[in-house]
Amino acid sequence: MKYIIQPDIQIGNPEIRDINVLTLEEINEYRNSGFKCRENTYQLKLGGIGYEVTCLEVWRKGDKEHSLIIPAFLITRRVYPAYVYAFAINLYSSKPQLSQRKVAEATRKEYGLETFDHTTVGRAMKALAETLVEDTVIDTETTEAAAQETGQNEASAIHNGRFPSVQDTSARRKIIKSFFYEKLKSSCQQGFKEACDRIAIYWYTLYHRLLMNTAPGIGRKLSIVTQST
Repeated sequence: MKYIIQPDIQIGNPEIRDINVLTLEEINEYRNSGFKCRENTYQLKLGGIGYEVTCLEVWRKGDKEHSLIIPAFLITRRVYPAYVYAFAINLYSSKPQLSQRKVAEATRKEYGLETFDHTTVGRAMKALAETLVEDTVIDTETTEAAAQETGQNEASAIHNGRFPSVQDTSARRKIIKSFFYEKLKSSCQQGFKEACDRIAIYWYTLYHRLLMNTAPGIGRKLSIVTQST
């Protein structure tokens, strides 16, 4: 499946619980251009309120892959919007004094969630950091910062695309913090969501994969509720 990520589609207004990624006119434009179309509807929950998000799956006859047009907040393919997970990852990477459990608790409080498992933070950190390392998106400054915190041997291991041990998280914190800092530095809630949209699009463009959808157990929880053609 390929993805066409749409920014600037918002979720969180309890008065608008049915969210359509495209208008009827936009869907008809695809059909008039020779595309076959199918609507896929997904359910998300935020602040104790359920939302249904209808996305459009499009393809032409003979295409090897279909394309799914999705909002940026859906790119994790999990039950909460993407910025919820970005909040947790950014908090954990920038606050070394906080445990995964404390970060999960802060995330639940921030967004009014009934559940948010602390293990999600660890898995997401590992998946994102390893993707950044594998694709050599860490610069000299990041490596030197990791060296100060974890030691020269560990920094060398990071630079060579591996981590010194499964238990060590300080190197991952540095890598994630370096990647997210400029993109998520806005303290405005709306600015944070917009920054997350940009990160989602940037990540997919650069790596051809969805944000956090890089490890077993990540990005596989959300399923299609209804399909219509």
